[in-house]
Amino acid sequence: MSEARGIKSLLKRAVHRALRPGLWPLMQQMAHLEARLDNQATRLQAINRRTEPWTKSLDGLPDRLDRIEASLERLTHSNLARDKHQDELAYWRWLIKTEEGRASLYAPFETAFGRWQRDRLRELATALGLDETSIAHTGNGSVNGESHAIDAALDAWCAGQSVVELGAGPYPAIAAAPAWRRAVAVDPLAKSYVEEGLLAGAAEHITYIESSAEHVPLPPGFADLVVMDNALDHVTDPGAVLDEVLRLLRPGGLFWVLVDLSTHKDHMHPNPFDEVRIRYLIREKGFEVVTDRVSGHKSHPSAYGEYRALLRRPDTRSELEVVISEAIRRGAVRRGLHA
Repeated sequence: MSEARGIKSLLKRAVHRALRPGLWPLMQQMAHLEARLDNQATRLQAINRRTEPWTKSLDGLPDRLDRIEASLERLTHSNLARDKHQDELAYWRWLIKTEEGRASLYAPFETAFGRWQRDRLRELATALGLDETSIAHTGNGSVNGESHAIDAALDAWCAGQSVVELGAGPYPAIAAAPAWRRAVAVDPLAKSYVEEGLLAGAAEHITYIESSAEHVPLPPGFADLVVMDNALDHVTDPGAVLDEVLRLLRPGGLFWVLVDLSTHKDHMHPNPFDEVRIRYLIREKGFEVVTDRVSGHKSHPSAYGEYRALLRRPDTRSELEVVISEAIRRGAVRRGLHA
């Protein structure tokens, strides 16, 4: 049988040679090429068998690299935040506990800050129109009489408000009012203020929460008023902070904010503002401007002025919208569902 196949193959080649003598060299080259390709395929299969464990170990490598990069970024931010908080705490220790720090103030810490913070609340009273109303009611034209009338109107107004102060420090502005309906001070160093005896006695009626301003553990619509004095340039993400202010405020609620104007940037002030940038951010977030001003006053020596504003959260945003916005921000609802 094999001899028959051999004879058949021989005859076939003879016929091919006779019929197409010009194709015979090409057919030989093709047969040679096929043999080489078969050989290469065999070698590649062997290589694949040897490298298969390595290939499997590389599966998902891009995702793993992305996770590593994200972890490194979080670690970097965490280290920067830790350094910033340590330096902020060191500043308050120096100011309150050391002779040099106390000497830098014109009066003892609680006295000096108490006056400053009370003046800031009096400016809020003016922005609210409480000064004109109180003077009109009393009809008292004396300076002392007007001042007492404004203070009385301010204290009465505060007593009916729920307030949150972000980045409050050891002597928050809201401590300058004797009573609020609810008063919460939010600061990432709250626990340290208490443990190190830095908290002002005037703040005893204030509830402190240790938290960043970007993620405040309070429910939506909690506050009638949010206060943020000289703190927005200290935070990691000012836009996220303003989103949080909108979440915390009831519809029509007020935001009383003070920002140093500066081009100086360091780890303590990672997001400096000039008046153009702060006004753009406020407009972008949808706040209504009740009143604002720019002045030459400043808190930091590198600043060139300050921006003060009374802002309102539009009352067109329903409580349901606030809850949905919060869910989206927390990642509980996909943005696409509400596009």
